[in-house]
Amino acid sequence: MDSGNASARKPLCAMIERARVDVVVHAFYDKLRAHPEMSGFFSHIEDFAQHEQHIAVFWWWAMGGRAERQRPFDMNGRHQPLGLNERAFEQWLAIFCETLHEQLPRELAEAWFDLAQGIGANLQRMMLEGKRPFILDRL
Repeated sequence: MDSGNASARKPLCAMIERARVDVVVHAFYDKLRAHPEMSGFFSHIEDFAQHEQHIAVFWWWAMGGRAERQRPFDMNGRHQPLGLNERAFEQWLAIFCETLHEQLPRELAEAWFDLAQGIGANLQRMMLEGKRPFILDRL
């Protein structure tokens, strides 16, 4: 029998669990909405509970969980109108990292942050360097 680390074979979604994703997303958006430089990016959102739910579904899906809907996540279409710059991406990642480490054990926080860094880098490259649209549709 394989004596390797069983958690290394589990998808991240199975280790973090769906309810914890919701808690992290809510805590993260509380910080963003209170942040003097980041809050403006969210002023157009009318139903924040719905927005947080949408983002939680995205993260759950990105971690390997089953999506609860059949519509692709249009990363470019949602973020392009915001006029994000390199500083905004850096702050987003820093606040997300802080939130993850406050809400999760270190190993899980680091695993989720690795995923966030990859997604953030792809989105940033696409938006700031004009690469092709980044649409996630693995549903």
